Amino acid sequence: MHRPASLSIVSALLLSCSEVSTIPEGFENEAVFAEQPMVFVRDGILLEGHSGDGQPVAGHRRLVARTWKPGETVQLQGQEAIAPHRPECFPLFHLELGDVSSHISMGGDAPTTGLAWSPNGEKIAVGTYLGEVWILDGWSGEILAQQQFAETMIKQVAWSPNGQTVYAAEQSPDAMVYALNADTLATQWTLRLADRVDTSPAPDGEDIYGVYQLPAAYGLTVLEGGDLVVAASHSWREQGASLNQSQLLRISPSGQVQSVWPEAPISATFMHPKIDEANDRISININRSADGPPPDGYPIGGIQVLRLSDLTPIWNHTVDPLAPYFSYSFIWNAVDIQGDQLLIGLGDGRVRLVDAMDGIQLELDPGVPLVTAEVPIAASIDGVLLRDNEVLISTIGTMIPYGSAAPELRPPTTHPGANRIFLHDLDGNLLWTWTGPYQLSGMTLSPDTNSLVLGTGARTTDRRKDLFGALVFDLEQQELETFCHTEGPLFFQHALSADGRIAVTEFPGRDDDESIYGAYRLVVFR
Repeated sequence: MHRPASLSIVSALLLSCSEVSTIPEGFENEAVFAEQPMVFVRDGILLEGHSGDGQPVAGHRRLVARTWKPGETVQLQGQEAIAPHRPECFPLFHLELGDVSSHISMGGDAPTTGLAWSPNGEKIAVGTYLGEVWILDGWSGEILAQQQFAETMIKQVAWSPNGQTVYAAEQSPDAMVYALNADTLATQWTLRLADRVDTSPAPDGEDIYGVYQLPAAYGLTVLEGGDLVVAASHSWREQGASLNQSQLLRISPSGQVQSVWPEAPISATFMHPKIDEANDRISININRSADGPPPDGYPIGGIQVLRLSDLTPIWNHTVDPLAPYFSYSFIWNAVDIQGDQLLIGLGDGRVRLVDAMDGIQLELDPGVPLVTAEVPIAASIDGVLLRDNEVLISTIGTMIPYGSAAPELRPPTTHPGANRIFLHDLDGNLLWTWTGPYQLSGMTLSPDTNSLVLGTGARTTDRRKDLFGALVFDLEQQELETFCHTEGPLFFQHALSADGRIAVTEFPGRDDDESIYGAYRLVVFR
């Protein structure tokens, strides 16, 4: 049993039209890469030309898998160069995903986009805010298949274990789950989630947030045996009342519902299920925004843990609100589960590691409210990960807690725990921390758990465009390994292939004069 511990922020600071092309416009390093016959990337070298050993990639190059050391003179297939101090991040290709400039100009958030690598890494599936599904060659960016769905936003995409089927889940009045042929994107079967969690009408074109009140699939996970797990969730207003309906489903590869939890949908919102298939566990975040009393027997503002095989509830954990700054507890995407251990990050800046039998094992407070200039400021937890015997945490920017005085004001200063990564052992000891001039957005661990990717999003007080892209960290060395620059800010969901390719989605930004720059596009780096 591990002792509970609390992180002091002060001590933390002391540690200190669709088109594919090779390199997107706006990349600072375009000319630099064009002049380099050898480009040193993570665990590999990009050589000019397609003849010779290696994986051909866009830009008339080939990737040779090879480790190298800084300062080493490398001779490879008739070419020679001195290895740099840090690896480059080379953009293999990009795909324009459509025009979302009006959405951004009206103040809209990052357009939701789903990304998933095929099991063999040869292809990538993309689902867009504009209702399109794309299948691309994962090395060249060649478009292999494309399908447009009407009046919908594709929220999630995933592959079957054999790579023959692509699943897409939408947010729309119907909230369909589609099984699509991976070669043609022809529909094999559909499941209408609105039949379970009710429907609501599509918003008019001026309502940029109305789409998020439609029923949707939160989480679309394909298990090793081919079953799918989906959280159907719906939060909307009708005749002046706020309503919620949600249900968790396990679906067979043929589209048949195998099991559900609970038996009937409940008045709550289910978000971001996390799965530990090896230990037959799944967790689901349960929040609520509906009017009226909450349903009895459910951990509103907390986490329910179930047996994955049949969705039988096992145990749950709730968190009391952090008074006086917050009147309720909220958990978004910052959850991880390994067996009977549950790691939770809250919107109020707290982190907990909880054991099914022994309760709270660890308590950390990297982003909890502080008072400065008589105004409370906090930093929400953006992501958490359990890695071996370590806890990874990322936070986002400074905010004034809702419910505090004048929460609409700009924070008077930066919270010391904002936009920061923390690495702890299970006793709460801080092993490493990192921060920079970035607005962090999403956290993705590589399949081998040795690399960590964090996106950077739009900032409210610093409009510099050189801050956009993906930060790549070497967790073994506990250092920033490279930075993959993009023209615009990134959506928080990224996808990492087993061989080190990084897929991200960037979207247009707004300048100080409210003009729009950049584009909505997929970019794949190596």
